[in-house]
Amino acid sequence: MAAFNAKMSVIIPVFNVESYLCRCLDSAINQTLKEIEILLIYDTSTDNSLAICQSYAEKYSNIFLYLGPGKGTGAARNLGVESAAGDYICYVDSDDWIDSTLCEDMHRLIENTDADFINFGLEFFSQDGKVLRRKSNFKNELLVDSAIFTKAMLDDDVLTVVWNKCYKRSFLIENKIKFPEVKEWEDVLYTRKIAYFSTKTIFSQNVYYHALVRSDSRSRSISPEFLSKGLELLNLELEFIQLIDINRQYEDLFRAHYLKHLTFFLIKAAFEIDKVEQYKKCFEVINESDYYIYAQSNDALRLLSWRVRAAIYVCKYPEFLRFIAAFSKILKFKTY
Repeated sequence: MAAFNAKMSVIIPVFNVESYLCRCLDSAINQTLKEIEILLIYDTSTDNSLAICQSYAEKYSNIFLYLGPGKGTGAARNLGVESAAGDYICYVDSDDWIDSTLCEDMHRLIENTDADFINFGLEFFSQDGKVLRRKSNFKNELLVDSAIFTKAMLDDDVLTVVWNKCYKRSFLIENKIKFPEVKEWEDVLYTRKIAYFSTKTIFSQNVYYHALVRSDSRSRSISPEFLSKGLELLNLELEFIQLIDINRQYEDLFRAHYLKHLTFFLIKAAFEIDKVEQYKKCFEVINESDYYIYAQSNDALRLLSWRVRAAIYVCKYPEFLRFIAAFSKILKFKTY
């Protein structure tokens, strides 16, 4: 527990990230807002991550080290929220880093607007330092009530990731919003619950978060197993939707979200999986899902952009998609 009244709690799950951890922790320590606490939730690792966490916790009085439950990032973040003393919450992955003014700017914005959460800009970086993708051109400045949920389901401005947001801790607690204790795709259900229970969210166009895209990252790599875990989580999400959707008004919205989400990862599979057999297994996983059934729903497709609809069509032909990916690689097109 912090010895002062923390205005912001920065929650950082830690697992096998010794090469990147110091940059992440330094970016949290060097915040211009000093009334913050940094909660490190350590999961059992095979590298030097624990020693690094211990050295920082010994050096800085506002860093607190917790032993995680060993059930993945979602469970670690849940422990962080339960242990937090700050009025507001930010999540940071331990291989990423944040701008020095993030906490100060988010604290001011959320205090002035009384939003349940704030969305801010982010960048994806390659390991050699190149910007792969930037998201900061939000179309909205403010969303309220059901519009938040609709935008979140379509991954439109309200993104699926949890770390380009700042949350009011009382909002999370009052609505009993927690991560599912799974080791993949935990952000999906969490962000949908956030959006459903929220009555007000705002957007900042500034880029504050920098996400590292690692080839060895368990959370950002693609495989048949990853897709299987994702389908399990989407089924949990469907259970949540069915629970809240008494009048069945969200059926097409869920199907559109389901299609868009899986299509993105199928395209990533075409670009990133080298072994043909592994690539084929991805589509075997999808064939056992409702993906192609939902792809026949015109009402769901109408909710998506023409680009997404075109991508869904191409995903009906895995070999052709693979050909497009190979050709694009030759031309050095990017998937981000």
